[in-house]
Amino acid sequence: MRRLTRREFCGMGVAAGLALLLDITAAAAAPPGAPDWTLDAVDGRAIAFHADAAGQPAVLLFWASWCPYCRALFPHLDALRAEYEPRGVRFYALNVWEDGDPAAYMREHGYAMTLLTAADLVAEEYGVTGTPAVFVTDRARRIRYSRGSGEAPRDVVGAVRAALDTALAETPDPGAMHPAQENHTCSDC
Repeated sequence: MRRLTRREFCGMGVAAGLALLLDITAAAAAPPGAPDWTLDAVDGRAIAFHADAAGQPAVLLFWASWCPYCRALFPHLDALRAEYEPRGVRFYALNVWEDGDPAAYMREHGYAMTLLTAADLVAEEYGVTGTPAVFVTDRARRIRYSRGSGEAPRDVVGAVRAALDTALAETPDPGAMHPAQENHTCSDC
């Protein structure tokens, strides 16, 4: 076996480095998929996220009624809900690490997002370690935005609005099936 020259060895390192960089860039270009989950809403309905969102963009707010940052952000996100829900966007308030009454809190403030309680395991699946955590998913169930720690409510609202506008402008993949169609065959017609 022939030994590589220093130039050949270094050239391989550069090539490998470029290949790794291209791999990382390609991975970064494809947003991660949003995990599916099923939780009970306070009205007793079981909500399965992927099926309920039905191929539409969605906003997920992981929150707790005792969290002052959640209290500051919630009215802004609920205003976005009023604006974007008529366009098909789904809004979910996933309550985590709660020691109060989240349904009473939402009623008291007139918030109308779909409230899901006991969402601690879902938060863990999304990597949530603090509240509020906000995620925006597109029609293909990819995460297009997640709130970074320390973002002010106005910055979060601007980022959520931009992510939703982008997601709504994207044309759905005609080959993608709506979750209700996944088990459908033409012989069922």
